[in-house]
Amino acid sequence: MNKRCNIILTLLLSVFLAVPAFAAVEVQSNGTSLGAIEHLNFTTGQTVTASGNTATVVANPAVAAITSGTVAGVAITGSTINSSIIGGSTAAAATITDLGIVNASSTSGIGSISLGSISTAKALKVNPGATVIGETINVSHTLGAGNCDDLIASYKKISVLGDGDSGLTIVGDAPRAYVGLTGGSNNSVASAAYGSQPWVKHGGTGAITAMSGVSAKLDVGAENFTASTVNAGHFHIDGAGDVTGQYDGVMVEAYPTVDTMDSLLALVADSGADVGSAIRIVGSSASEMTLSSGAKVYTGTAATRAAVRAQVGDTAPLGSMYIGVGAVATTKPYTYIKVVNGPGDTDWERIVTQASD
Repeated sequence: MNKRCNIILTLLLSVFLAVPAFAAVEVQSNGTSLGAIEHLNFTTGQTVTASGNTATVVANPAVAAITSGTVAGVAITGSTINSSIIGGSTAAAATITDLGIVNASSTSGIGSISLGSISTAKALKVNPGATVIGETINVSHTLGAGNCDDLIASYKKISVLGDGDSGLTIVGDAPRAYVGLTGGSNNSVASAAYGSQPWVKHGGTGAITAMSGVSAKLDVGAENFTASTVNAGHFHIDGAGDVTGQYDGVMVEAYPTVDTMDSLLALVADSGADVGSAIRIVGSSASEMTLSSGAKVYTGTAATRAAVRAQVGDTAPLGSMYIGVGAVATTKPYTYIKVVNGPGDTDWERIVTQASD
């Protein structure tokens, strides 16, 4: 009898040992124990990675629209976060790492988007890469004809309505490009600098109504007002430093590939426009104009050859012209041509006119 019982117990023990054992597993969250569990359930969008005896769950769920509730204590109304700063201190923190989106200021009443500030710039790292871009907007229309009338990559508008402020200056866009430091030791900090550099390019044979690298419009409205200066384009040049190389106020350059171009500069006054002059030169300059031959055009109040030379100097090329004010007689205006390089007063000769058609 005992022998039979021993055989039965041995068989039962063998069966139990052959059945897989299920043990509880301790689960941790960021190193903190959550207790022991026997079952794990992973939903769609979650993956598991293993390293040694440790398994890590990685979840990448889609971000749904935020319509209500709070985020980090910030109230959500509709789909708008009333106040928040999206950002981080390291590149691995998030897709947005250094861009600040700030709520409406209690002082100004508007929010702001910032990458650095007016007083403090974001500093590049050593060897930042061949191309570094602070902001990128790239939009392409490739699906053919449709109902799009205006395609604008970036729209900016600023306006003053009502009384405004007497000392206020409004600027629609204010790009800046600074090179070097005054008194700095680094004299080779950049190969080129542009405050603004728009590009427009046409490809293929498609017809187009208008095309311009830079287009600006000045509209003075229909009501009269007073101003110190009003102009469609204003270029300021400042600084007392001597520039070695070509130094111009405005330069229009046609590359060697340009073909069938009408003019480098076209001044057009449409029919009915009341324009005082096409070109108005104000202030003193060495010469009013330099021609393609190198000859120069001067003007002033000189009434003798000696006075012309005193004003112009001895470096004017041959063929240069001096246009004075008035005349010594009806056929002797104060207009001179440089005919020789003496140097001397006789380098210049008066142009004598004839009273005839």
